[in-house]
Amino acid sequence: MTTLNLKDVEAAIAGNAAAMRQRVRMIPAEGPGGKVFPPTHVGGIYAWEQRRLPDDKKVNTVLLDSVQSQANRMEQALLQAYLSGKLKLPMIQVDFSESLPDIGIITTLDAPHRIADAIFRECKLDDARFRDSEVGQAFIGSTTHNAIGLFRYCPHALIFGVWDSGNLEGKGGNRFQRAVVSEIVGINAEAGVRTRSRIDPLMRTKNSELYQTPDGGWTVFPDQAAKDDKGPKKYGKKLSELNLGNVTPDLVRYGGDRPIRTKNDQIRPDDVLAGGVTIDYAVQTWVLSLPALRRLSFPVKGSERSETELNNAARTVLAALALASFCHMQEQGYDLRSRCLLIPENGIPSFELIGNDGQTKTFDLNAADADELYAQAVAKAKALGLPWQEKVIDLTPEDRLIEAAGASR
Repeated sequence: MTTLNLKDVEAAIAGNAAAMRQRVRMIPAEGPGGKVFPPTHVGGIYAWEQRRLPDDKKVNTVLLDSVQSQANRMEQALLQAYLSGKLKLPMIQVDFSESLPDIGIITTLDAPHRIADAIFRECKLDDARFRDSEVGQAFIGSTTHNAIGLFRYCPHALIFGVWDSGNLEGKGGNRFQRAVVSEIVGINAEAGVRTRSRIDPLMRTKNSELYQTPDGGWTVFPDQAAKDDKGPKKYGKKLSELNLGNVTPDLVRYGGDRPIRTKNDQIRPDDVLAGGVTIDYAVQTWVLSLPALRRLSFPVKGSERSETELNNAARTVLAALALASFCHMQEQGYDLRSRCLLIPENGIPSFELIGNDGQTKTFDLNAADADELYAQAVAKAKALGLPWQEKVIDLTPEDRLIEAAGASR
């Protein structure tokens, strides 16, 4: 199997390929038949779907990690690679360490809306508000026909997508589609039930009557309670509400009249909450759209290089960055959340390079090779005169942002 090199990516970008793809088949770390826990949505439910497999068979599936979540994981993998010195990329950040030390530094790889996030909007660069600064104006002025500003200061926004929806000018703002998508889905999924129980080593009951003491605390003795005209004041909570006492083993049930749905139909409010799922296997599908990159143009004023040469060089950098983000995420493993650790069933498969004619070629790429590929692409782009921010851009949070963050905590 061949390792992808810079010439391969350049050829793909130049127009003879439609996408890069990898599909990873995984099983729970517990082994076949093990239970995994999907993310829960409003109402404590999972995202169920009926999907069609390649053999045309329809199966029940459950979403284990969404496109948005996978994008965040790839960004965090890039950030870790950046902090460890494995790769370099333009970085905008704001440091809250002095005022909010538990938050520390937030970068464009951390913020949900990347460079368009309201966190950065409420910051200053030198003496100018961020959006009025040279960097902010480069972002605001970026379009698909001229994305050079974003390429220079926040290139990962061009592969993961960005929408300037947080501006305060009353305008829609620029928007760039995702070029790379990934998701993980559980196949042939069956819902389990959620259980609860507690054996308290101290309390034998959870239903003792509690009374309010004069200092606002609680006691089980009426003669120690504060009094009103009705006698000892009730505390208003039971031991169980203070997380004291035994909890009889039971199933966790829905409460109220919320319209909860499962994969089949609407269930009654007294039905049990889903407690994980069993699956035949899980599939992660990663796709990089090369046409999405080819829609982006990167003109450089005064350059003697051709528009085609500049465009292809910038697009190659973005493709290499997308590959590096995925390889680093994959290197970190698939521990998605508590009780949702997945293991590739037959190792990490090869990538596929899909031609415009549908023909595929396979290649291998690990994180170290992806970093080298990315570094070569960046070096070539810089040699052609494409702007690339080397120095970290440090923003200063406005006082009102710090005050609001402190009040919210």
